[in-house]
Amino acid sequence: MKRLKLWLLCLCVMIAALILVFIPKQQKLTIGIFAGSNWNVPSSASDERIENAIAAFNEIYPDVKVEFQSGIRPELYEEWLSRQIINDQLPDVFFVPSQMFSMLANNGSLADLTYLSIHDDQFHQEEYYANSLKEGMKDNKLYALPYESVPTLMFVNKTLLDKEGISMPDSDWTWDDFYSICNQISKDTNGDGIQDQFCYYDYTWEDALYSTGTAFYDEVNNQVDLNNETTAETVAFMRRLNALNTEKVTAEMFDKGQVAFQPMNYSDYRTYMPYPWRVKKYSTFEWDCLTMPAGANGGNISQIDTLMLGLSSRSKNQAMAWEFMKLLSSEPAIQSELAKNSPAVSVLRKVMQSPEVIDALKADNPGSSSFEMTILNDVMEQGIAIRRTDQYNQIIQIANSQINELMNNDADIENGLASMQRQIDTYLRK
Repeated sequence: MKRLKLWLLCLCVMIAALILVFIPKQQKLTIGIFAGSNWNVPSSASDERIENAIAAFNEIYPDVKVEFQSGIRPELYEEWLSRQIINDQLPDVFFVPSQMFSMLANNGSLADLTYLSIHDDQFHQEEYYANSLKEGMKDNKLYALPYESVPTLMFVNKTLLDKEGISMPDSDWTWDDFYSICNQISKDTNGDGIQDQFCYYDYTWEDALYSTGTAFYDEVNNQVDLNNETTAETVAFMRRLNALNTEKVTAEMFDKGQVAFQPMNYSDYRTYMPYPWRVKKYSTFEWDCLTMPAGANGGNISQIDTLMLGLSSRSKNQAMAWEFMKLLSSEPAIQSELAKNSPAVSVLRKVMQSPEVIDALKADNPGSSSFEMTILNDVMEQGIAIRRTDQYNQIIQIANSQINELMNNDADIENGLASMQRQIDTYLRK
C-alpha cells in the first residue's frame, strides 16, 4: 500500500512537471503611451484606439496579455519615460515623439528594427509615406515605426478675402500669389493712420525655405547649409512680405479676424473645423485651409511631424512586441480608424487614398469648406520630415536672431548669411 501511494505521488509530481514544461506560460507585453493627443489639441479617444488594437491583437495571439498605464498626460510623458529608463522598467513598446527620437536612439533605448523589418514577409516599407518612415531612421537603420503624422497647412480667413473680392487660391499657389494677396489685404481700413488688417501671422523663414525643397540641416553629419542662393532668395522674399505688416501681428489678431493667413497643423484643422469646436474656436469669420505656397524652384511643401512606436532594446519579448507595433503601424483597419477619428493623418498611403476615409473626412467638414481631402496625399508625399531635437532648436535660435534682423533692415543679405553660417559652424564644432 505504501509503495502504491509512493508510486502515485511520483506520478503526480511527474505530471505536474510535464505541465510546467509543455504548457506555455502566458506572455506579457507592456505598452507605454500617453492619454490624449500628441498635437496639443483636444482628443479623448487615444486609449480607446489602443484598447481596440489590443483586442484585435489578442484575437491573433490569445495567450499574450498586453498591459498599459493610462492617464499619462502628453506634457509629462517625456519625464515619465525617462524614469522608466533609469529604473530599467522601459515598456516593451512605447510612443516615441519625434523630439525624443535621437536621444532614445543614441542612448541605446531603442532596438534596431532593421533585421526584423527586412526578414518579415508581411512588412512592406513601400506602403508607408516615405517622410513618415524616415523619421524613425538613423544611419540607414530603422529604430521606430511611424504611427501617425501631422503636416503643416495654411489657414485662410475666407471672410477677409471675400471682403476684398479675392478668391481662395488654388492648391498649387506660389510665393507670387501669396504676396499679391497680402499686398491687397494689408491696409488701414478706418483711416486712423494705424494698420488694422494684416497679411499673415507666424509664417516664418523656415516655412518659406522648406517650400523651396531645401532641408538645410543634415542631422547625420551634423552640418548646416544656410549660406547659399536659395536661402538668400528666401530672406529677400520674407523681407518684402514682412514690410507689409507695419504693426506687430499677434495670434489674438488672427482670432479676431484681422489677419488673412496663419500656418497651423492639420491637427488644428481636424479639431476645429467640425461642429461644435468650429463655433467655439472661430465664430466671427469663415475659415479654411490650403497647402503651403510654393517657393522658388520648389513646391507646395509642408513640414511633417510624426509620432512613432519604439521597441525596447531590453525587451524579453521582442518578436511579439514587433508583431504588436507592426499591427498598430501597418494594419489598414487600425490606421483607417485613426485617420477618421483622430486629429492626425495615417502613415499609410492606401489609407489616405481610400474613398471610405476621404468620404468620412469630408463628412466632418461644413459645406463651406473648399479643402479637398485628396490633397492630403500630395502634402504627405511632398513634405519634409523635421525632427525638432535640442540641437535643431539651438540652430534655429541662432538663425532666427540673424535672419529676423535681416528681414527688418536693408543690410546686405549675402554678408548677413555668411556671418550667421560662421556662428552656426562654431556652435556645431563645440
